[in-house]
Amino acid sequence: MPFVVELYFDLSTEERIRGAWKTLDEAGISDSMPKGGYRPHVSLGVCNHLETNSLAQELTTFAAGIAPFRLSFPNIGIFSTSEGVVYLGTTVTEQLLNVHTAFHKIFKKYAKEQREYYTVGQWVPHCTLAFGLSEHQITEAITVCRRIELPVSTEVTGIGLLEVSATGCQTLAAFSLKTTDRTELKDELRPQYDETLLKNGIRGKYAKQ
Repeated sequence: MPFVVELYFDLSTEERIRGAWKTLDEAGISDSMPKGGYRPHVSLGVCNHLETNSLAQELTTFAAGIAPFRLSFPNIGIFSTSEGVVYLGTTVTEQLLNVHTAFHKIFKKYAKEQREYYTVGQWVPHCTLAFGLSEHQITEAITVCRRIELPVSTEVTGIGLLEVSATGCQTLAAFSLKTTDRTELKDELRPQYDETLLKNGIRGKYAKQ
């Protein structure tokens, strides 16, 4: 079963993307994301075997050293692979690439059989809207997703470590990014944010409180 490390967004963006998932589900096209217990995200790295405890310990420090930063999703795209994926494409910024590169310096120490799509130099950052689609469903999904008002702009606020199975995913650990003056103004949202982290899994012992 693969392991995944993901970037998470602010709550308003999460709700907006979940709304798109719900629309795809209600249209009878795909329920792959909500059914699997996924959370809106951009995947940083994926592997088949992982020393989870060791990575979680390092991610505690890694996440604490990164201030929340902005991302924009200006387009809808597909991957020409058998997975049948429709996604929101991310504008690639220097900051995003720096985070990805720094993460992989840690990840490679504990990950085996990495998925090459997510490695440095091969990565196409994206937020999945649906997967496992047939050719016909891809066309239908794009038609529905074109109704999303673009660009979707968000703030990256956390990192999660998950284990994925054929039936869904389980959160092994979750980490908030570094607190800044701007995010301190949103402390009243922190309990709701933490609850969202736990909604589809369990908080690991290394998660930031």
